[in-house]
Amino acid sequence: MADDLHGLLAGFLQAMTHSQLSEEPQRIAGLVVPNAEGLSKRQRIDLTLANLTREELARFALKFAAHRGDIALDEASRKVIEANDPPLTHITRRDVARAFGDDLAGERSTVEMVGRYFPLSTPLEGFLGSSGRSLRDQIAQHMDRNPGDWSVEYLFGEIGAFDCSRARFGALLEEAVHPLSRSGDEQAQMVAALNNILARDGYELAQEGELSGHPIFGFRPLVRGVGGRPKNLIFASRGPKPEIGFADAINNDIVILSGEESCLVYDRPIGSNGLLWSELVAWWSDFTPGTNAANLGARLQESLASDAERKLFATYFKTYRSVLGEALPALLPQVYLHYDPAVVKTLRHRLPLPRQRMDFLLLLPGRQRIVLEVDGKHHFSENDHPSLKVYADMVSADRELRLAGYEVYRFGANELVGDGAEPKIADFFEKLFRLHRVRQ
Repeated sequence: MADDLHGLLAGFLQAMTHSQLSEEPQRIAGLVVPNAEGLSKRQRIDLTLANLTREELARFALKFAAHRGDIALDEASRKVIEANDPPLTHITRRDVARAFGDDLAGERSTVEMVGRYFPLSTPLEGFLGSSGRSLRDQIAQHMDRNPGDWSVEYLFGEIGAFDCSRARFGALLEEAVHPLSRSGDEQAQMVAALNNILARDGYELAQEGELSGHPIFGFRPLVRGVGGRPKNLIFASRGPKPEIGFADAINNDIVILSGEESCLVYDRPIGSNGLLWSELVAWWSDFTPGTNAANLGARLQESLASDAERKLFATYFKTYRSVLGEALPALLPQVYLHYDPAVVKTLRHRLPLPRQRMDFLLLLPGRQRIVLEVDGKHHFSENDHPSLKVYADMVSADRELRLAGYEVYRFGANELVGDGAEPKIADFFEKLFRLHRVRQ
């Protein structure tokens, strides 16, 4: 994608004169093109673009695309920017199309709505049908003048909506549920149906305002979550801290250099719905034949380091095992995710991992990752003396986790012992699950 974007942006700039190159890119996008004597336009452009990261390239290109209304450049830019975000799959887009049936635009013109976001009148091959008519003419005939000729699913295939950027797809959905297209019960029912589908990939249509008393909806991520997919969950160490490094820095494949025998490694795919206790139990049963959920629970408790951690763990299952049943998220103790390599020379040419252990981790739907920390005195002191450095290291690590998309909640160990501990823990998880939509 970056190579395509580089070529499109270079072509956009190449169409300018030398004089324009010295002024227009900076005026439009803040991009400075050097004006060294003796350089050709191509050399000036290549020199400029060579110094940009992929993300910088995309953000400059977006500004040029908006200035010219260039859909191809806009699409190439957005796909680079969206590359690390949760995908909106072909299956979800197909089911969205089927939810509309044969009526995308409601009370509006389909061709006018679609034409705002997709090229319909280009002479390029692929946008003309067998009759030689433009796609614009065909949509007008089969969806506006003769409703029912084409389904929305067929339309999406013709315009490229199954493969376009999420931003473009989302913008089309916003138009389809706009009050000018649908209002009242029809709008509400359509939004509800679409949200049931979009939620599978972690997106939604959320109300952002009103127009003459009618709701206006915007397409957005369902909740803030972490990009990417967790790949190797290393947790529940009951012995020496595992020493971990990268086996493949490109794919984030990690290897345990020592201490593997004392910890558990969950290496099955974890999708957008997170990790459920039932899934962890199924993995455990395959990993250690003849065992069950009780055996797994006992094994996890062996990794808990304090009475406070044991109380939190036990109360979680006591309170929610029967309430949520198969939908209960797995509460993972002593999770090791990010490490410095133990022996750098054994991992030559690999990237280091910042040191971090988490007391508990929940992987919730929508790629939400919830970190729970139980703070004893070692979080604030060193050799039994208060330590600003230890505290600073802790809050610094919290910041990095939050900036990476994790939610971090801390308990003082004293909160989790005594008669009032269970109600406090149960109340926390009740509020947490409602906030993150595990419970309605």
